[in-house]
Amino acid sequence: MSDDPAASRVNYGTSVSHAAVQAELAERVEFDDRSILGQLEIDKVDTRIVLECSKNLQVESATDIAFLKDLVRAADQVDPRDLEYEAIAEQGYPDPKALAPEERKSRRERKMYGPLERIFSYIQAASSPNASEEESEGFDRVFSRQSAAFTPDQDHTLGFPHFIPDFTLIRTPDCDKKEIWTRWCDRSGFAVIRPSSRQHPYPALEDGLAPPILTHAANCARLHLSARPFQLFSVGLLIFGGDFCVCIFDRAGARISPKFNMWRDLDTFIRVVRSMTRRLTDVELGRDPSVSQAPPDLQSSLNYPAWIIDPIGSDLRRWCTVGAPIWSSLSLFGRGTFVWYVRELSAAGELIGPVMILKSAWRSSQRDPESYIYEAVRGSHPGLAKFVVGADVVPFPGSLEKVTTHYLRDRPLKPDDKTKILHRIVISTTGRPIWQYETEEQLLDGLISALEAHKFLWDQKILHRDISAGNILLSDYPEEVGAAGFITDLDLARTLEPDAEVKSTETVHATSEYGRYPERLQGPMTRTLIRFGTQRGDVITGTLQFMSRRLLHSMCIQDTSAVPTAADDVESFFWVLVYALMRKMIATEVGTTGEKIKLMDQFRSYFGGTSVAEILASRTNTSFYDVVFVLDGCRQAVSYPVRSLLFEYRGVIATYIPPRSFPWGPDGPGESDQMFVEHLGNKATRDPNHGKALAETHDLFFSHEGMIKLLKETRRHLY
Repeated sequence: MSDDPAASRVNYGTSVSHAAVQAELAERVEFDDRSILGQLEIDKVDTRIVLECSKNLQVESATDIAFLKDLVRAADQVDPRDLEYEAIAEQGYPDPKALAPEERKSRRERKMYGPLERIFSYIQAASSPNASEEESEGFDRVFSRQSAAFTPDQDHTLGFPHFIPDFTLIRTPDCDKKEIWTRWCDRSGFAVIRPSSRQHPYPALEDGLAPPILTHAANCARLHLSARPFQLFSVGLLIFGGDFCVCIFDRAGARISPKFNMWRDLDTFIRVVRSMTRRLTDVELGRDPSVSQAPPDLQSSLNYPAWIIDPIGSDLRRWCTVGAPIWSSLSLFGRGTFVWYVRELSAAGELIGPVMILKSAWRSSQRDPESYIYEAVRGSHPGLAKFVVGADVVPFPGSLEKVTTHYLRDRPLKPDDKTKILHRIVISTTGRPIWQYETEEQLLDGLISALEAHKFLWDQKILHRDISAGNILLSDYPEEVGAAGFITDLDLARTLEPDAEVKSTETVHATSEYGRYPERLQGPMTRTLIRFGTQRGDVITGTLQFMSRRLLHSMCIQDTSAVPTAADDVESFFWVLVYALMRKMIATEVGTTGEKIKLMDQFRSYFGGTSVAEILASRTNTSFYDVVFVLDGCRQAVSYPVRSLLFEYRGVIATYIPPRSFPWGPDGPGESDQMFVEHLGNKATRDPNHGKALAETHDLFFSHEGMIKLLKETRRHLY
């Protein structure tokens, strides 16, 4: 995807800002979890190496140990809140974004790096003449100081966040390869350092908020999970003063080990570092066990490895990725979506058949699998992705368990337990992102096809509920009528008819405590399941930056009665159109330098919001339209018919918001509500007759028939 103008990206999920992650962590952290030590298998580290290393380290690294103790003793005398801002204060309080990676760390922290790096290396390289062969010839990783900012491994989004760990866990042979210094995908883990023992990860009793070190680690973990292929959890080492603990982040939350002291519990510290650098496999450090790296002859890219995926469900085909992922989510506790191009892998180990798309994502155990929704669709539509196969992931063929967050934590899963389940599907329809259109005809034709497919689903009472720029693609094969673009990702779709029939075939076995029946065993029986209706999931779902104004406002006021409708999805199509136009103008660098800056500012204002309130506020701001209509570069880049379409929608959006957005009763809005409505220019609440006309216009513009008609009319007037 060559049109990305930036070497950075921004997340369009809910785990975006430091504050957002801090809020998400509040109820998702388990402290003093001793099972982490068992998961790291520290008891399997050769005791002879531990004893030898402990004895020699205290002698040969005595100077470094004394230096660290003195530094920690001084830092413990400073208020932890002051320590967190010490780096900015040392630079004269500039904008933190303007600081280089090293400048974002205080001098006090940076002084710890050298001694710690030497101690890490000493432990990693330690040996004993009596050590086991397995221990001596284990994995070869090292904790390496991370001084450079990470850049994105994919170019599907803008504005990659700059959260940088102090150390990253990397294979020793890769340390000297400059091309991977700034790539998260080559890291197996990370370490975050703070100089004071008072900068621990445990929340204060008065507010319960996650402390900065834990929030920083969580942000590093979400980037690690987003960038490292098929990573299911992320392991981090936290060092705060002379104390340390290990944290593991997965899609259900974070677990923190008990606190230890590096010097009083030196044997434990050695075991943890040794295990992470020498003992644990990539799977034990978080990689999906159902995936393995392909041999060199299957690599389609010199810079990105290929991966082999085990059979999906009862389907016996194996798959191999082609190139880098085309999409990955940056959310930490969301669905963690990864999307790849894949081809079928023959029994002889050769790539066969056409390129398809594979998607892996975590689903709630209370929500139907995406494959069930595809199977519920009656007939087909050229604007809807064509389903090939899908099922929940198992760790290895024939396994009785599915890959769930309970499985990752080695905890039994009872039938009524809530968990997250890794689900995987393959679709045969391939395409490119909507913003990579070459002409406006392609853009409008793609939107029309996708919108008609959405109507096709809605006619069957299936509501998509997650229309976004990532879920509408331009087809690689637009020759078929109505196939210029297509919608994908039915993960959050919901069948609204109570008697909707969902058919699927799965292998069944004796009931076990592991919940839903496993799909593969020896001597399986099969049956066709006819399920009526679907499980109820979250009421309001979707990607915030493309959500309708009504749903955003309902979330702002915590109105739990709001239910997504087809009109909400149709409004999301409009925001996808706005996004695609802006993204294309940024990619093609239209206008003067000043115009480019204004355009990027507006893009960030509209689609870079990190909270519901921010995004809702941007929807009432019509300055984007001013950019398109006023700036010469934008006027030249967007045709008159498309600008006219935007102008029509601008009038509807600026003058009317559906009354369902507001919580007031039959007596109308209160004084503060009225001020808010007047600020939006909502005449409907002040003039019932005029308001009725506006409501009818609004409903027309955000109906399937109305938007399709307007898009087709615009298409006819192009050039």
